[in-house]
Amino acid sequence: MRHSTHAARVALALGALCSTLAAAEPARPALAQPAPAADLQSPEQLNTRYSAYSVPRGTWALDAGAFGISSGDAFAKLGAAYGLGAGFAIEMNLAHVGVGLLNVSAAWHFIDTRYFDLGVRAGFWYGHGEWFWIAQGAAKSLVSKVDLVSVPVVLTASAPLTRWLQLDLGVQYSYGDVFGATSGEPSILEDAQIGVRQLFFRPGARFFLSDNTALELFARLAAFTEVPTARAEAALPFSETWTLEGGLRSRLADGLFGNLRLHYGEVSDAIYGATLYPSFDIELRL
Repeated sequence: MRHSTHAARVALALGALCSTLAAAEPARPALAQPAPAADLQSPEQLNTRYSAYSVPRGTWALDAGAFGISSGDAFAKLGAAYGLGAGFAIEMNLAHVGVGLLNVSAAWHFIDTRYFDLGVRAGFWYGHGEWFWIAQGAAKSLVSKVDLVSVPVVLTASAPLTRWLQLDLGVQYSYGDVFGATSGEPSILEDAQIGVRQLFFRPGARFFLSDNTALELFARLAAFTEVPTARAEAALPFSETWTLEGGLRSRLADGLFGNLRLHYGEVSDAIYGATLYPSFDIELRL
């Protein structure tokens, strides 16, 4: 009986000691959970093309592509954009500088909410015909006689409605002037609708097929288009100015994106000789 009582006391003492040591032992830190992978709707991955968004603060966006039809990427693009913060960003197409065109723009994403965003972008184009060495033959002869100034301003609303759908609507006015072209002479720049005065709407939709891939569909619907020359027919008809665009945007790696698009419209025919024409670009964000 004495041995049983002694053993019970020893067991109680050891139990109390173990409880004290366990309480004194520091708790092990919880294992860090991996951060969820960013998708194409996250601020670092958002597409700034035809949207209200701008490049995030302190981020460089380098973009190389060819065969675009908009004023910012017509012919070729070697773009460099930088986020200044507070929704501001600046951009320049170095490829246009290489062929004799100056093309710079600034963007401001000034309304930022969960389901609605608003941004404005303004640019400046200047081209001196004699510098435009890429043109050849008759086109070179005509372009060399003109100087071009174009100032596009676009207000864009973007609505990321769900994880798989975003709607965009842009309203753009471009003021253009062409100096030196004589009346009756065609110009490749006018045919490409770079040196015109135009008001158009650009509705679009983006379908996010996965975290890394999006299908993007856009239309450009011009309300009016005027050619700044002394021609008898100064206005271009709607049939020559509307365009459709469809493309895929994919994230190839962290910060690396690929874009492949198809353009349909008379503008593609004027620039590249085909109504249906593809374009592509690669974007790197640092």
